[in-house]
Amino acid sequence: MLTVASPSTSAPKAALLNLLEGMALTALFQAIPTYAGAALILKLAHSTALRPGIIGFVASATIIHVLMTSAAGPRFQRMLRQAYAAEFYDATLGLADKVLRWRTQPEGSLQLLSSTVMLALLSVAVLAMG
Repeated sequence: MLTVASPSTSAPKAALLNLLEGMALTALFQAIPTYAGAALILKLAHSTALRPGIIGFVASATIIHVLMTSAAGPRFQRMLRQAYAAEFYDATLGLADKVLRWRTQPEGSLQLLSSTVMLALLSVAVLAMG
């Protein structure tokens, strides 16, 4: 009989792979929604600040956010608890387990819910304005 080991009991993965996974998850679930929301607010206000490159703004702000969070997060977990999700950088967890652990924590769940509602409302407002 073949048994499959649980992803949460797997051996720790390579440090670089784990760091890249953590950075990708931080970008996807924390940084991109924040900066996309900021870009939508500027668009709604008819600002010309981002006209040449909204995508460039979101991409560069996301990269800076991820690099700073990855570097400072482990050292200042208490101060950066809203920005740094330690479970994204846990080498003993698989990718799905990292997302599951973050999503089931009150802070992660609240952040995901507020990002979803904010982006939905801003998108409707921007589309309604034309």
